[in-house]
Amino acid sequence: MAQPHYLLAALVLATLMAPLIAFSPPSQLKITTSQLNSSPSDLSSNVEELELLRKERRNQLGEHKTEREEEEQDIKHCHIQPTSTKQETQQSSNQKNSIKTILSIPVGDLTQRDLTGLCNSIRYVPEEKSLWSLRILERILTEVERWEDAQRFDKRTFVKKIHIFSVLTALTKSSQSRKSQRRQYSARKSKKKNQQYLDSKDMARLQNVVFLLKELCRDKRTPYCDADCYQKDVLSFATMIAADSSMIEASAADVALKFIDELEKEIDGWDARVVGSVLNALAQWGRAEEAHALLSRAMGFEIAMAASDASNESVKSNGINSLNPADATPCYDSLLRAYAKCALLLADKKKSKRPSKNSSSNTRNASATEALARARYILLNHMPAEGMQISNHTCNAVLSGYAALGMGTEAEKLLQEIETLLSQSSSQLSALDTACYNSVLHGFSRERNGVSSAERLFKAMAEQNSLHKATSSITILPPLPDTITYASMLNCYSINRMGEEAYSLVQQIERPTSACYLSAIRALERSNDTTSPDRVLSLIDQIEQSGSGKGPSTALNRRLFNAAMQCMIKRGEGMSSAAEKLLEEFTPTPESYGLVIKAISLSDDKDAVERAWNILYQIGYPRKNVKDVEPFSVPITTFNSMLKLFARRGMATEAEALLHSIDEYILEGKSKESGPNIRSYEAVLEAIGKTSDLDAVERAESLVTRVEVMSELGGGIHQPTLKLYNTLLACYANAGKVGSAERLLSRLHDQSLKPDAYSYGATIKALKNSGKSKDIAIARAKELAQSLEQNGGGGNEIIFAHRLSILAKFGLAQQAENLLKEMDHKHKLGDLKQGPGIIHYTAILNAWAKTDDNKAIPRAEALFEKMKDDPTLDLDLAAYHGLLLNYAVRGMSKKARRLLQVILDSDTLSPNRNTFTMVIDSYSRSSSNANAGLKAEELLDQMRELQAAGNSEVEPDSVCYASVIRAKQASQPSSGTISDLSDFDKVQLMRELQIETWPFQ
Repeated sequence: MAQPHYLLAALVLATLMAPLIAFSPPSQLKITTSQLNSSPSDLSSNVEELELLRKERRNQLGEHKTEREEEEQDIKHCHIQPTSTKQETQQSSNQKNSIKTILSIPVGDLTQRDLTGLCNSIRYVPEEKSLWSLRILERILTEVERWEDAQRFDKRTFVKKIHIFSVLTALTKSSQSRKSQRRQYSARKSKKKNQQYLDSKDMARLQNVVFLLKELCRDKRTPYCDADCYQKDVLSFATMIAADSSMIEASAADVALKFIDELEKEIDGWDARVVGSVLNALAQWGRAEEAHALLSRAMGFEIAMAASDASNESVKSNGINSLNPADATPCYDSLLRAYAKCALLLADKKKSKRPSKNSSSNTRNASATEALARARYILLNHMPAEGMQISNHTCNAVLSGYAALGMGTEAEKLLQEIETLLSQSSSQLSALDTACYNSVLHGFSRERNGVSSAERLFKAMAEQNSLHKATSSITILPPLPDTITYASMLNCYSINRMGEEAYSLVQQIERPTSACYLSAIRALERSNDTTSPDRVLSLIDQIEQSGSGKGPSTALNRRLFNAAMQCMIKRGEGMSSAAEKLLEEFTPTPESYGLVIKAISLSDDKDAVERAWNILYQIGYPRKNVKDVEPFSVPITTFNSMLKLFARRGMATEAEALLHSIDEYILEGKSKESGPNIRSYEAVLEAIGKTSDLDAVERAESLVTRVEVMSELGGGIHQPTLKLYNTLLACYANAGKVGSAERLLSRLHDQSLKPDAYSYGATIKALKNSGKSKDIAIARAKELAQSLEQNGGGGNEIIFAHRLSILAKFGLAQQAENLLKEMDHKHKLGDLKQGPGIIHYTAILNAWAKTDDNKAIPRAEALFEKMKDDPTLDLDLAAYHGLLLNYAVRGMSKKARRLLQVILDSDTLSPNRNTFTMVIDSYSRSSSNANAGLKAEELLDQMRELQAAGNSEVEPDSVCYASVIRAKQASQPSSGTISDLSDFDKVQLMRELQIETWPFQ
């Protein structure tokens, strides 16, 4: 009996010494096995009692030591763990593991210390670590599940309520932050900014956490988790987190549906906030049927979608208390938006299938309009019958659906029905706000020929006139237009290419926003008004001056700058200087610099290349002969604009050098952007095609081979495009390589790259420039045209143009006119999209110039008069040159001089050096050429005067000077031919004409 008394004394002593032990240094906290020489069971109870006393003392003193620290003290000072393994005791004596290290340990191998560390790490979770904490929580519950199955450790609680709700709270804050951010930015932009969002893996992790909690707390009732870790609040949290995350992740809506199914088993009544969040998730992805089923469950009856379904509304569901109709309006808003989004998705799906020409738009949108019809019935019939409040969001949900499909007329009909419905209830007159009318306006902007209806609606809002006839004593007036109304109307003008109207409307807005200016600039860019660039510059000035007054200012942002650049590019000539000037007033992106270079490339300025190089240097591209090249970031689109500049000017050597330097800088790691793409090679190939170098064809073939090899090896280049091969065919055409062109045409068929009219047209052009005989060239051109038709290409005006050029080369004017009649006949039958154009008539004029027919001049003049009388033809300088060539080759100088005067007097035409050269040739070939030399010199002086006035196209060249010399020799028959001139005579002529080199060398 001595042993029990000894144990009791030891227990009393331990109780009395507990305060001292709590404050003793680690060296004094030693309990040896000799002091506790007792049975294992008594020893365990003594240790547990000691631990309880220590915890009470800790709470009294306010110390916040973690359970892991207490466990380490037990291991260090007591060296007693009745249920721990030898391996765990050895591991616990080492330095504690980090969270990442613990997570890397296989499931089932964690120690109590590791698990405690994981739990403590998620006790207080900041918002930015919400996803990381979710991963930790999943590992904790997975480990606990493994322990529960293996019965590995003592039954102590690790997972507590604070751990669960700390993680859920952080996830909720994170999802709410994303929700507020999306009101300003799209979800795609949020992803680009590396902001946290729950992807499909995170949603699966959240689902696993919730169902593991249910299994451990409800099914297995494990002591490792507090029983209240799983409750309806957990499900509510998880449901709303998943619903908010569905804005970006589609799978989140499925998870939210699973959670709300589980929540239904835990609650006594539906919560409108939870139901509404899930309905919002389903509306986001157009899942109308699932949204309809969920809301029907929550309301306790089947919601009717048509008059035939009205009898089903009395069918009640059993169990949970249904939603209060007074609180259900936001839920119905989500349901109607789900139907609107569903209709939009169905319409897009139909369009992607590319219906046949015979199917009408009504047939294509049948299922989409059916979805909107269901939403319409719920809004106009079901909700009023149930006594529900109709809000502006409810109305706009359906109106925006019609607007998105471009059904402005249907949207206006629905608006009229809503006005009629609301006029019968004075308590709901505020349900129609400006947003509802803006949706109808947006629908008109997307509807074909809807601009007049949009203007009528806008006028009614601006002048406060009733849009529809009142059906009751109450008249509903539309709201005043807001900024969005003006932006929608401007967008309507932009879509319909009405630049002048858009410019006039934006002047009426007191403080236009960026969206208003953007729509106005786009409308000007799309219109054919020649004053559009000047008006765009005027709007840019207004934007810059908007910061000086009161109210919000509008900054010149990237989208406005790029839209203005596109307008400059479309206008081309004369706008490059204005485009460069904008660079001084705005800090654009590298892509914007590319647009400026593109605008410069379309100009005819002599210093265009130099100015484009300077822009490249501004954005970091290294200058020539720089030894230490700093890393730079120039997008390939900007380089492509530079390459296109070289291509338009036929600067093949410069284009190839730039392409080579881009590759070198990428290999050296100096360029941070991607390498050349297919557009880059197309531009370089186009530049090579315009050069007259003897090795041009070989260089073009080498470049195409390079692209093909890179495509096969996966060098960042996809399969070569048809445009690339067409550019190579153009090189063959210019060089007259008809054999190479035909072989490439055959290879395109074998590579499943279907050649188009440009492919065949280039091959026919190669025939023209080759040395083939007249009969072979004409016959082969006809065969190629027939081959195009047999391969599904049909007739094309390009093919006819090249065939006419071959006939013109050989002077077969009558055959050319017959071919023109054939072309006109096919156009009238509908086999050709376009009939004969100015280029086709000009080819026939050239054919008459090369024929020996005595009736050539009357026929050419008759054809020219026909061209002038045709309102569909806008005669250009080439057409006048066609008739002028007829006069020149036959020495009809008087007619040639009169036609030149017509060109000089024209407001739309501007002569070039070829114009004057042909007139000078007419004098040298005239039968009465006594004054030919004098007349030629007069024309030469006139050319120099025009050049001094700013027309650089009339600058005389060697061909022009040669024609003048021939005219002077023709006026002096006694002096002999040009080959008979002495060196002294040549020098004398050069001095008279003020030229430095002899033009005949």
